[in-house]
Formats: sequence, C-alpha cells, structure tokens
Amino acid sequence: MIHAYINIDKKDSGFSQYFKIIGINKLALKDTHNNKKIDIVITSFVKYGETKKNLSDFESSNRPAPTLVIVDETNFNQTVDLIKNLNIEIISNKSSVDEFGARVHALIGDSVSEVLAFNDLVMNLKTYDAKVNGVLLDLTFMEYELLKYFVENQENVWSREKLLEKVWGYDYFGGARTVDVHVRRLRAKLGDSRAAWIKTVHSVGYKFN
Repeated sequence: MIHAYINIDKKDSGFSQYFKIIGINKLALKDTHNNKKIDIVITSFVKYGETKKNLSDFESSNRPAPTLVIVDETNFNQTVDLIKNLNIEIISNKSSVDEFGARVHALIGDSVSEVLAFNDLVMNLKTYDAKVNGVLLDLTFMEYELLKYFVENQENVWSREKLLEKVWGYDYFGGARTVDVHVRRLRAKLGDSRAAWIKTVHSVGYKFN
C-alpha cells in the first residue's frame, strides 16, 4: 500500500479512480502531523502552493516527500518552464493510468515495477512491455532495447556507431544502416504524433526528447 497526501482540484477528480487501481491510501492532513509515513504527495498545480503550506511543518522536520503535480494539458509546456527549478515531477491531467502508475513508482523507488516513462510512453523493464497511452506496442527485442536506451539518455546526441556499441554491443559487426532501419521502424510504431521524439541530427546521428 502506498501512503499519499493528496490535494487535487475538482477538475482532476478523475485521478481518484487511478488511486484505487494503483493501491494508494489517502492520508488526511492530521495523519501527516501524527508522524505517519508519507510515501508521496500528489497535488494539482493550482493547489501546489496550498499543499506546500499544509505540509510545511511535516517537511521542516523531515526531508521533502516525493511530489507529483498534475498539470493541465493545455498549459503543460508553459508550466514545465515555470517549475523546472523545483524538485518535483509533473504529469498531464490527460495521462493514462499506466503512465500515472509509472510516475508514482518512479518517485517512490518501487523496484518491483521497474518502469521508464516519457510523456505517455511507459516501459516495463521486467516484462519488456512498452505502451503508448495505454496501448501495447509490438516491438522486437532490439527495437525495445533501442527505445529504452533513448529514454534513459534523453537530450544526448548519439552517433550511429556509438548506438551500435551501446545497444547492440561491442561484438556486433553490422553496419550503421542497422540503426537507421530500427529508428525508422520505431518511428512508425510510435505513430505520427510521437515519431518526432527521435530526432535526426544532420551528419551526427540521433537525439531523443
């Protein structure tokens, strides 16, 4: 059971059904002051200031609890810029239960789940599943490994030769064309709206963000 202090806006009330699915126990504010363990704080962006105030006593005597902030999809990018210096994780209010669960487990360090998440992509490292908006992607083993490497190493630019070394291994004798083929297949399987996550850097290689 995950113990959480929850303070969400009415427009985000749909997340309440996610709490039951994931196994989140909602703590009342009085429980936090009775020194009950808080595994995670879940709050709406519009309630973030109020939440920090409510937990000020708790967090002054303990390290800040992992915090997941629900952000309006229409203002997502602007909100990212506003809070980029805060040590919190954000999620769109249009996210699936799989992505929400991935964010929660990533924050609380649940080694059982072992998941990676990027936007609405959720990768389960134990089952080798990859889902986009809750829909399972039909990936080969090497497509999965390449996508996993991209998600784990966002913002870096990787040459085809370095990707061959890191993903396929030192003993692989295939050419750089192998990387191009797998990138093309990944883009097709991710779909038109997400294919741009894998960017081609002219004369260098690829970048994921």
